[in-house]
Amino acid sequence: MNTKRVYGEGIVFTLGNHIYWLFMLNLYFVLTNVVFLLFFMTLERDFSNIPLYFLALIPTGPSISALFYCLDKMLKDKDLSPTKDFFTGYKKNFKDSMKLWIPSLVLLFVFFVDLQYFIVSESSFSTVLSIFFLLASGLISLMVLNAFIINLNFAFRLRDLYRLSAYYIIRKLKITLGNIGIIFISLFIISLTNNFLILFFAILIFYLILLNSKDLVEDVQTNFTKSE
Repeated sequence: MNTKRVYGEGIVFTLGNHIYWLFMLNLYFVLTNVVFLLFFMTLERDFSNIPLYFLALIPTGPSISALFYCLDKMLKDKDLSPTKDFFTGYKKNFKDSMKLWIPSLVLLFVFFVDLQYFIVSESSFSTVLSIFFLLASGLISLMVLNAFIINLNFAFRLRDLYRLSAYYIIRKLKITLGNIGIIFISLFIISLTNNFLILFFAILIFYLILLNSKDLVEDVQTNFTKSE
């Protein structure tokens, strides 16, 4: 029996749509982080430039939130208006994302400064502290990723959001290890090629992290929200 294929339902059309959506989202993510990217690519890797990197990273929080907002919509609705949805998500989640991002960024900044200080020291104690601050920075980064994804789907108080984000690092260890793997493999590939690759890799990294964290969202829905 022959069936007529409606325009827009073909595999090629669907694939083309997704490539276009991802390309546009990545473009908007890059544009909303253009100050940091310019600093990253032009400034010398010098300790004195750390405050400039910190200031340039402040807008990154809302742009990460907007990116997750669009990727989540794309996965759930199988449809997206990249320009409209990105800036809708940016504006809609701006306040909450800044409340989450700024304290985390400050903490990461302090840890990074401490890490740089102890790395140049030559004592065994300094080596132990270097490892501690490196691991602490990694844990904070993983917690922030969890927080962005949870905040995307649920409205928790900030302190509860931090608690849940930390809880799920251990509770969903498979997801945590998956996110670590995604980040490390991406950074490894970038290190073998060129720093400019990060301009095109960002969307793929966040897309894979969101896909990997699907069970986390379902677990929060089941165990930490009221059934209607």
